[in-house]
Amino acid sequence: MARDRNVYVWQAYVTVMSIVSLACLGALIFVIFQSGTNSKTVEGALAREQKAMDELRKTTNARQILERILGVGAPLSESEFNQLKSTSTDDQKLNETIKVYEKNMGLFGPGASDPSYTKLVATLMQELRSRNTQVDAAGKREIEMKNNYEDTIARETKARDAEKQKAQDLANQLEKELTKYTEKIDQQQQDIKKIESDKQAVVLDLNKKLKDALTNLDKSRLDKAELTKRIDGLRRLLDEIKGEDFQYVQGKIAQVTDGGDTVYINLGKADRLRPGVTFGVLDADITSVTKSKPKAKIEVVEVLYEHLSRCKVLSDRAPTVILVGDSIYSPAWQPGKEVKFALIGKMDIDGDTKDDTAILKQIITQNGGIVSAELSPSGTMTGKLTEDISYLVIGEEFRVIGGKELDDTSKAAAKKRAEIELEAKSLGIAKITVDKLLNWLRSSNTNEVVPLGNALRGKLQPNPKGDGKPTDNGRVSELFQSRDGKANRAIPQQ
Repeated sequence: MARDRNVYVWQAYVTVMSIVSLACLGALIFVIFQSGTNSKTVEGALAREQKAMDELRKTTNARQILERILGVGAPLSESEFNQLKSTSTDDQKLNETIKVYEKNMGLFGPGASDPSYTKLVATLMQELRSRNTQVDAAGKREIEMKNNYEDTIARETKARDAEKQKAQDLANQLEKELTKYTEKIDQQQQDIKKIESDKQAVVLDLNKKLKDALTNLDKSRLDKAELTKRIDGLRRLLDEIKGEDFQYVQGKIAQVTDGGDTVYINLGKADRLRPGVTFGVLDADITSVTKSKPKAKIEVVEVLYEHLSRCKVLSDRAPTVILVGDSIYSPAWQPGKEVKFALIGKMDIDGDTKDDTAILKQIITQNGGIVSAELSPSGTMTGKLTEDISYLVIGEEFRVIGGKELDDTSKAAAKKRAEIELEAKSLGIAKITVDKLLNWLRSSNTNEVVPLGNALRGKLQPNPKGDGKPTDNGRVSELFQSRDGKANRAIPQQ
């Protein structure tokens, strides 16, 4: 029994499980079927939703466009508005509305910041009020101009009447003045006759005075010619007084030693003498310095004391040519001051046709002078002429070579030279040729210029005791020797 009961239970279990399995299978089949049906439903719903979103977006865009047109809400920029217009191409009515709107917004004119119908109405009303104001103002101006016109007509009428009265008064006055004028004409005719009579008397008197004036003028001309002649004579005399021929010697030969190769002069530190200055030696009784020719040249070698300096003889003449008491002279040196020179023209000092201005300036400087003004051969002026310049050194003039004319530069330089020579004459500056100047500043036995900065030193040195006497008297001229052959003149004590 128990066994049958278990089999029955097992069968019942199997039966129930089969039923449950079938039920589950059926449910699964239903779920699968139902799932396919719901998927189609969802896809349809999504499509409808997407279409609704597109419609909503179009509606929103159309709303924003209409808000821009009506001026409601936040204003859209031009780019945003153009983007919205591009989305409404399938809405024919909206597109027509936009065209009408853009046409109407043309009433704003260019540069409107927020064009809309609301703003347009306000703008049109404002413009209407402005036009009404202008019309009212124009009406007032018209009334004012009309009143002014009437006032002007009244004033002009009154002025015209006054002018007519004035013209009548003037006509009456003119008639009176004409009568007076006729009377004056008669009086003037009488006066003219009297003036003519007086004029003849004056002409006779003026002719007499003119004759006397011409006589006095002739006499004045003769006096002027005489005065001019006297002035020219005085000027020539003054030029001679200021000229180089009236220069004076600067010192004397104090001692001759070393067989005539070394001399001592009575110039020194107190006279601001310095080594390198060249002097020409002249006879003691010389009267005209620059007309004489130096018999020897000496160069200062050493400045010893206040008024004593040792010099080297530059010429090779006989030793007896230089004597104690002979005069010394240099045109480039003066005691205690600088002698100033002016140079004009080409300075050819050695005959090689080349300009030696630089060498001449060195020679002048070496001898204690200074060049204050210079006119180069090209016509360039350096410095200027002043009263304290002593000499105007004349170089070669501009000459025509081979029949050719001077070029413009040479002509201008020649004109400048003539002006400077005339100015130097008026300032009393003595003229001296370069050859004559070098005659004093170079050795007498050679045409070569004395070398600069190479002052030769003599053999004698001052006595270390400082008594101003040389250590060896050497030889002197026989005229100044005693019978025992010794010098009979001592070097001056300082």
